[in-house]
Amino acid sequence: MAFGAIGFLGANAVYLGTEPDGDGFGLGLGSRAISLISLAMVAVGFLGSTLTPWLARLIGDRAVLAAGGCAGAAGFLSLVLFHSSVPQYLAGALIVGLATGMFEAATRTLSVEVVDEAETALSVGVNEMALSLGAAIGAAVIGALWSSHTTAQGAVTGTGYQWAWTACAAVALGGAAVALFFRSPSTAPGPEAAPTPAGRTA
Repeated sequence: MAFGAIGFLGANAVYLGTEPDGDGFGLGLGSRAISLISLAMVAVGFLGSTLTPWLARLIGDRAVLAAGGCAGAAGFLSLVLFHSSVPQYLAGALIVGLATGMFEAATRTLSVEVVDEAETALSVGVNEMALSLGAAIGAAVIGALWSSHTTAQGAVTGTGYQWAWTACAAVALGGAAVALFFRSPSTAPGPEAAPTPAGRTA
């Protein structure tokens, strides 16, 4: 989801601020409206991360990861199909924000729970590196898709936006599939203390 979450942020602001073209791409919003929509995405992301522990207890960690990936894919596909008005766009963007909060909260929790205590720091570091790498790759891929679909004036075409959203949806679905193979937290009890030998009687 980091692929789509960070890569989408830049695309989100550009699309919202672009003047509408003849094919229904672009919303022509001002900076205040763009900021409010971005804030709404962050707010639902916070809600998703807050609900993640409760959902994990209810349906399990792997199911939460898979649900987050599927929800993210649904949000991006919604943007592919419905993007010509603010309510349509906002619906898809909020689903993406919610899914991002769920997915990232679940991966950070599991990166601690599925390893031995001595490996916690390493596991957390690898998870954060993976999130950062996914975000960097996402931004690069979206930039490449945009650069290959531009008008003579340098503006991104509607096809460029659709390809970017489709790529994000595909990666989110891939994340949901990988989540099914995520190792569940160990519930095995720790080693029992050795019994204290009985003292010798006189």
